[in-house]
Amino acid sequence: MGGVWPPKIRTLYLGISKLRKTVKLKKKVMLENFKNGYEVSKKSKIAQGEKNDCVVRALANAFDISYNVSHKFVSDEFGRKSKKGTFNTRNTLKSFSRRTLKFDHEGQLNLFDNSDHKEFKISHIGDQPKDGGKLHNPKYTWTNKVAYTVKEFAQKYNVGTYVLLVKKHALTIKDGIVIDNPDMKFTGYRRPVKSAFKVSK
Repeated sequence: MGGVWPPKIRTLYLGISKLRKTVKLKKKVMLENFKNGYEVSKKSKIAQGEKNDCVVRALANAFDISYNVSHKFVSDEFGRKSKKGTFNTRNTLKSFSRRTLKFDHEGQLNLFDNSDHKEFKISHIGDQPKDGGKLHNPKYTWTNKVAYTVKEFAQKYNVGTYVLLVKKHALTIKDGIVIDNPDMKFTGYRRPVKSAFKVSK
């Protein structure tokens, strides 16, 4: 088709081009705000035979410890069985608010008081309104309070480390970066946050 395009065709073409650029820009922003949560388990032989281990990976990423150490920690503290999901996660994490978690430099949980270790505190930020909690997105002023989505939480709480619980899953956010399963980098942003916990040293 040669010559000058009719005004309507030209306007339509420019509109489509602008939309394509906008979609590409949004995808780029989302990718920059995401990290593959499986990276922490790549070198672990234990992880190769595991499944339903999102809590193990979430805590490994949150505490900066190895997958193997986190695996043992979740088994000991949460009662998780190999290849099974982690149950009563919310209440167990809440119970940690009364403790200081200590890991030595080899990554083993350290129950004794010495200077050669990392220390972590976990504080409960809140639960979603549907569960009777007060963790809601204030930008929605409706009568019924609305929970944060994963994306909205990452934007609001963009400094520090957080462990989030969503429906049948756990993930980590560090300084606004979502650390999660690779398939969640696009579709997982809309999940409502059921509970949130802050990890501090």
